Amino acid sequence: MIKIIRCPSCGEEIVLKDLYEGMEITCSLCGYTIVYQNGKLHIMETNEEFELEELASSNKDETEKELEEEELEGDYEDYYDY
Repeated sequence: MIKIIRCPSCGEEIVLKDLYEGMEITCSLCGYTIVYQNGKLHIMETNEEFELEELASSNKDETEKELEEEELEGDYEDYYDY
């Protein structure tokens, strides 16, 4: 599962390759910390909470497809020595 969200502080795209209860996500651009709890994303600095869909990236389909293709290419290369 690949999910792309936008940081609620700076708008930077954050790629989530996994999502589980209690997971902490830190924006690499602004340093915001987001925690996934009870099906929602909680912003540590402000105590705001968002539904996952609220922060979903608007061009997620295209970016997700590119990331999945990169993952598949990486997996393929792992099996063969050149």
